[in-house]
Amino acid sequence: MNSGSVLVETTEDFSQNYKDRRSTHGALLSLFSETFDPFNYQSGYGGTDALIGDFLGSQEIRLNGIEIGYKYNVSSVSFAALFSYSSGSAENAGHQLGFTKKSFSANAALDAVFDEPYVVPYGQFSVNLFDITEEKTGSDSFSESTSPIIGYRYGLLFQLDWLENYLDKEAKAERLFSSGLESTYIDIYYANYLAASNAQDPAVIGSEGEGNLESSGQMGIGLKMEF
Repeated sequence: MNSGSVLVETTEDFSQNYKDRRSTHGALLSLFSETFDPFNYQSGYGGTDALIGDFLGSQEIRLNGIEIGYKYNVSSVSFAALFSYSSGSAENAGHQLGFTKKSFSANAALDAVFDEPYVVPYGQFSVNLFDITEEKTGSDSFSESTSPIIGYRYGLLFQLDWLENYLDKEAKAERLFSSGLESTYIDIYYANYLAASNAQDPAVIGSEGEGNLESSGQMGIGLKMEF
């Protein structure tokens, strides 16, 4: 008599709530835009109008970018390791200042306290590498790369799935089956960046050191997708 085994496959239940449905591992993808005002930055060209507020005036710099990462879910909390790339620039009276930023971040979020993560508070710590470029009419361009700069942010994620469910009850199951998209959020946050240890002294114009990129209370908004 031959013996064997029987493999039974169960169909995933896409109607479950987020807390019961999510697995241990996931992925994150975000598109974001944040203001960036390094108020102590001094132009590489020097001069009497070296401070950023003097040569850019009221022009605003926005860093627009993309963020991807791995997500680990534990009980009511999740942790994520993330990488992001963003860039932005502003120009006034022939003087242009631009930044690109590469960030390596660790994130913690309270996203499974309730069955559905309608509002998710989170905190994030980052190590950031900035590339700075300046151009000024009649002068050669100036560029500089910074030492690692510590940053942190805190914010709230607002889930959009409830709106999708309200408009179409079948949409969630179709989305989960076709793409594995677990949840979509609007991300609203504040970001802060500290000055590097060898940054210029903001009290002394033309002091030695790299560009001082200290900034605080930089508001950002994004669209975040969890898979």
